[in-house]
Amino acid sequence: MRRIALFLALIALAACNDATSPNGSASGTYTLRTVNGFSLPYTFSDGSVLISDQLVLDSDGSYIDQARFSNAPDINEQGFWSINNNLITFNDVNEGINYTASLSGTVLTETFNNGSSGGSVTEVFERN
Repeated sequence: MRRIALFLALIALAACNDATSPNGSASGTYTLRTVNGFSLPYTFSDGSVLISDQLVLDSDGSYIDQARFSNAPDINEQGFWSINNNLITFNDVNEGINYTASLSGTVLTETFNNGSSGGSVTEVFERN
């Protein structure tokens, strides 16, 4: 009986491990697939054309997001990330802002306000 209880306790402990913690399966390289449901290249309301975006979530809890534009300066964002129940919180150290994303399997979805137009932007990334 003790063996069964020990076995069940080990299974319960393993089930409590969050495989999507910064040291878990959320770490990796993600490539932007769509912006507001449209494939790249994507033209924003200010006329800037996004041609690629790569997001790297490091297992140490840091991240780098490199957005490339055809007619505007590239944007390199960096900071720290954490995850809780498939909700990722980003702390952008360049801009001093926080924002969130959801993770479902290999798909990461960010939605944030677009300061220039007042609307929102939804970006869908997929892990490579």
